[in-house]
Parts: sequence; C-alpha cells; structure tokens
Amino acid sequence: MINTMRFPKARRHTYYFLRYAKEFSPVYLSTDIDFTQVKVERQRQLQELDVKISYITFVIHTVSRVLKHYPEANTAIRHSLLPKMAWYKKVNAKFTLDSMIDKTRVVLSGLIPNTDELSLHQIQEKINYYREHSFREINEFTPVQKLQSLPLGIGQWMYNKAIKNLSKREQLQGTFTVTSLGHQPIQSFFPIISSTTCFGMGAIQNRPVVVKDEVEICPMLTLSLVFDHRAIDGAMAADILTDVKTNLETGYQKGGALA
Repeated sequence: MINTMRFPKARRHTYYFLRYAKEFSPVYLSTDIDFTQVKVERQRQLQELDVKISYITFVIHTVSRVLKHYPEANTAIRHSLLPKMAWYKKVNAKFTLDSMIDKTRVVLSGLIPNTDELSLHQIQEKINYYREHSFREINEFTPVQKLQSLPLGIGQWMYNKAIKNLSKREQLQGTFTVTSLGHQPIQSFFPIISSTTCFGMGAIQNRPVVVKDEVEICPMLTLSLVFDHRAIDGAMAADILTDVKTNLETGYQKGGALA
C-alpha cells in the first residue's frame, strides 16, 4: 500500500518552471576558481566596515559586469513556429533561496534588477531582504502565491503565458541566474536553466594547487556554467566563464572591484 496525495501547492511553482525549462538546449561547462582574494576582501569588509558579504554576492557582482561585455548572452528566446530573441539592456540577477512554505521545503527565486550598476553592499542588501523575511511577507512573491492557489492546469497556463512575454521575461526570470549549494560539501553541480546563462556554486574547499611551480593550499570554488546553446555557442560561453574566473581571482585586490 502507498499513500498518494495531490501535488502540494507549495511546490507548484517549481513544477511549472520545470515544464517550461524543457524548451532549453543546455550545455555544461565548469572551472575551478581560486577564492583567495575574495576571502581577503570579504574579511576586510567585515573588519573595517562591519559588513558581511556572502560569497554568492561576489559572484553575482562579477557576472553582472562580465555580461555587459557579452550582450549576446544577456538575451532570452521564445520557442514557437517563428522563434524570437530578445536582447536586454539591463542585467537582472536571479538567485535561489532554500525556504519553507507551509512546512514544505522549497526553492524560491529572488530577483535583483540592474545588478551591473549595484555595488557589493547594494546587492547584499537585496539578498538580505529576501533572507530575512518569510515567503508571505515578501511582496515580490505575490504572483507565486497566486499561482499556487490555482488548479494545476490553469496555473501552468498562466505561468506559460507570462513567461512567453519577452518584454517581461527579464522581470520574471532575470537575465542570468546564480544558484548555490555551498552550504553543503558539494563540490559542483549543474542547475536547470531558466535564462541563457546559469551559474552553479559548490562549496569552497581548501585544495592543493600548483602556483608558479610550487604546491600551495588554496580556497577553491568549482563554478559551473549551464548555457542555452540556442542563444550562444560554446566558445562565447567559455570566454564568459573565463572572464568571471579572472575577475574573481584578481578583481577584488585592495577592493578594486567595488565600483
């Protein structure tokens, strides 16, 4: 005997998203990043400014600035008999949250507009807002609450209708995504995408690394990139991931990337 139940309302937004995500044509890349300079800058911010910056904030901050140089990747595609592509002038970040709704553990997504124009502190303030308030308290989650209250078929139709509107896609899904499982000893993972580029963060782990022919122990992060092959090719995706790696490893020396 098994127990069956209707699909829980708290997880319906994930159900709708996963059905929509089948339209994407994902390809997977990854690279290892030395987080030494990020950790130094993070500690400096904490000691001198009494501000705790999350590692995901550094990644969002860096990716946002890199994507400004790759407008082809700051796009979205609508699949149909006559496919369309939208190019966005704004860089909007989506990030994931491990949350609870009605005693059900779920993943929610927070949206931060114009992240290419925000400082580390401003991005962190947005993330803290989502982290410090409950699902019911956050106005940005009102559309999710409405979707969860609808029957599955109607909810999926409403979701698909909203997401196919390219003029609103950047406001609903962002123009790129960063998701992290770094709170657990997960070295790497490849998330399901809802935008042209999606970055997955594992845990930062001390590992032996060869630096100038010498073995050193460095804090390393494996950062994955899942990209939609319909929008960009592997060469450009590799360039983007390499630029993100370079900026994270060298851009925060002496606070140099805080513009």
